[in-house]
Amino acid sequence: MNFRTITKKTGSVMLICSLFLSFCGCSALSKKPVIAAAKEVAENIESFDADKLLELSTLSKSSDKADELRKGLNGEYLDENTKKFCDAVRNTFTYTIREDSFELEGKEASIDIDFTFADYKSLLKKDYANIDELVSAVKNTDDMTTVTYTAKFVKEDNEWRLDNLMGSSFRKLFEFMDADIGVLAVDLSKIVDTTKSSWSGEADGMYKNARKIIYVVTFNNDVTKLKGKGVKATYAIEKDGNTVWTSAPFLLGETTAQLEYSKDKDPNAEVKSNYLAKGAYKLTLTAENGTVLVTAYTTVDVTVTETTSGSNTISKGYKIYDNGFASKVMQAAWVNVDDKRVSSYTYGSDATRISFQIQIDPSCTDKVYAAYFYASTLTEAAKIKIRTDTPMASGVQAPITNANGSFYALGLRSKTTASLKPGIYILAIFSEDKQTLLALADCQILTKPASDYK
Repeated sequence: MNFRTITKKTGSVMLICSLFLSFCGCSALSKKPVIAAAKEVAENIESFDADKLLELSTLSKSSDKADELRKGLNGEYLDENTKKFCDAVRNTFTYTIREDSFELEGKEASIDIDFTFADYKSLLKKDYANIDELVSAVKNTDDMTTVTYTAKFVKEDNEWRLDNLMGSSFRKLFEFMDADIGVLAVDLSKIVDTTKSSWSGEADGMYKNARKIIYVVTFNNDVTKLKGKGVKATYAIEKDGNTVWTSAPFLLGETTAQLEYSKDKDPNAEVKSNYLAKGAYKLTLTAENGTVLVTAYTTVDVTVTETTSGSNTISKGYKIYDNGFASKVMQAAWVNVDDKRVSSYTYGSDATRISFQIQIDPSCTDKVYAAYFYASTLTEAAKIKIRTDTPMASGVQAPITNANGSFYALGLRSKTTASLKPGIYILAIFSEDKQTLLALADCQILTKPASDYK
């Protein structure tokens, strides 16, 4: 073996080794500050500190992207529930810097940072009753996902600065902030379109002689996200500052809702009038989580004087109430059925049936609810409460039309072949929904047969 050759080769090997060690030494020296810079970046991503990230990067603090970063990490684009969800996911963040991924080329370097956090996609495949339930699921989940951010640095003024802040790799970390959390993403306080919602039937800011008040709520399209999600609301009615009625919960999801109040809805209401009491009314629609969806006000005025239905005044014939129905009535009378009528409002003791007929305008097609009550004396008759007492007979009647016109034929027949017993018979006629008293009629069956009076 030639010594000179061996020495030369040995020298060459030593030179290569020397160069390799020198290169490794320079790489190790450059790697350390980049890892330190990466750690600082990772910590501020974890804490959502936009201003600190901007200080560590080459991105101009006055740029549009910088403004987008601040607003994005501060949750300015999010509704309240989505912000709670995002905060919960953020609090599960951990990171690992993969030193083996380090690359260096002159004044440019890159390194991968793995961010691990709650697997929100799998969590959102389930249904949650409210935001608290979803947040709890995020906090307690063992299902995690990992997103790798390849952080790129450039050396400026002897410092390694992040050069791809707001790049596609960075944005991927925050895709959970754009996640559709379904029903929970709906801002309930803004789902009512108040410009299209109004009181129905109100005139000049008030109702007059109203049997009910109705508020029609129009929702925006966000409400459809609630359909089938079990989100409920109730509405309460106040009169002159006092709550008089609260509805049962109902489901949200449709684009309109008709909210109504009538006296029959209030079990404590004293039945004295055919109409809602005069006063100032307030309606408040509230979601089950306490969010007020809409508040509306109206006034009810009563200008009609009517007989108190709690204690009937015997009319000795009939009385039609001036509430819109009177204008449709052409004539009314107790009918001489089977020639047993003695006078305009009395029948003989041999009458097996009686009938009160109202001739109406042929254009009227409304059905009415009729109820008969019996009392043995006028004193007992005055005590009958036509809205709460049980009638001896009742039913809904549509107009009957023949060659002579249109009529309500409201009769009462004995259930046997025997005559109707002597006494006072009161007929109360209401609108079909039993809310509005249209007419009261009464007749008397005497103690002698009709023939004895002729």
